[in-house]
Amino acid sequence: MDREIAPEVRQRRRARRVITIVVAVAAAVFFLAMAVNWLKPSVRRNEIVTARVARGTVHATLQASGSVVPAIETVISSPVEARVLRIDHRAGDRLRAGDGILTLDTSASRLDVRRLDDAVAQKESHLAEVRLRVEESIANAAAALAQQKLDADILRFKAEQNDRLHKSGLASGQDKLAADTAVKKADIQLQQLTDALLRARRSGDAQIAAAATELRTAREERGESQRQLDLAMARTDRDGVLTWVVPEIGATLRRGDILARVADLSSFRVVASISDVHASKLAAGMPAHVKIDDATTVDGTIATVDPRIENGAVRFWVDLEAASNPKLRNNLRVDVYAVTGVRGNVLQVRRGAIGDAERDSVFVVRGDTAVRVSVRFGIRGEDNVEIVEGLREGDEVVITNMSDFQGVKELRLR
Repeated sequence: MDREIAPEVRQRRRARRVITIVVAVAAAVFFLAMAVNWLKPSVRRNEIVTARVARGTVHATLQASGSVVPAIETVISSPVEARVLRIDHRAGDRLRAGDGILTLDTSASRLDVRRLDDAVAQKESHLAEVRLRVEESIANAAAALAQQKLDADILRFKAEQNDRLHKSGLASGQDKLAADTAVKKADIQLQQLTDALLRARRSGDAQIAAAATELRTAREERGESQRQLDLAMARTDRDGVLTWVVPEIGATLRRGDILARVADLSSFRVVASISDVHASKLAAGMPAHVKIDDATTVDGTIATVDPRIENGAVRFWVDLEAASNPKLRNNLRVDVYAVTGVRGNVLQVRRGAIGDAERDSVFVVRGDTAVRVSVRFGIRGEDNVEIVEGLREGDEVVITNMSDFQGVKELRLR
């Protein structure tokens, strides 16, 4: 026979059921929350790089690719048509001023120098002959003038005697007139001889000047020929390193062909190229930064911008302040940043992988969460970028490439 369950027992059973249901619901809620939290996108803190927004100066730059070249490179050209007889040094050899680089066949040039030596000797003889001839002509004219002066003095003395005799009645008027006429004629002849002497001197000076000019021209031609012959010895006029030389013995060279290049590797400059889209923004005198490696940057100034555009690119040259930096090497590839503008006391942040577009979204760290924020950027430098709107001073910005989280609004930081 069944007995009725005591109220105390029923109450305890009811309590156990309620507790069991409550525990089950709590466990379900807990596991559901954990699952939601586990499914939420996250990233490890040590996998990202962040930077603080702060006030500072931003240098707007244009990035170009460049290579290091010697600041001074001498090009030695062939002054004459010749053939290479011997190569005394090869590329890479260190040279001192006066060292011969190669030997050319200069027999034709030597013959030309000897021919001009003969021409100079002939011109010197001709000048000496002209001087003698002029001196003789002037001497004859001077002697004739002196003789005429004596004759004129004698006739003038006779005229004075006739004048006195005429006054005394001892000479006729006809004799006096004849004596005066002879004096006038002598004076005319004296003036003619004086003019002839002046003409002889001017003519002699002109003849001597012409002969001297011919001699000077011959000497200059001879000196130039000798200079060309000396240049054909292909000697360097400064210390340096031979960077290139005609590679083959027996090669025939025309006048003006390059024989060798000698570079002074104690100082350098940079030649860079950039898309022609930026050509209008470049100008001589603009500052530039040359990044040799991650730790070394050398300041410089744009010296020249090539006005020509080749293959869609424009070239420019940068003079370096530290042109003798020990890390500079010939033909070393470097990054060049031409500074087109400067803004001071603006919000800026280290670039990293952000700031390539005028407007973009970045992740900002808020506690244990990275929140996506829309940001408008201003001018961009090689290391930092200006913040126009969207961020405040002190914000911690993720500057790592976050393209894997495209469309994600929030990230959990672990």
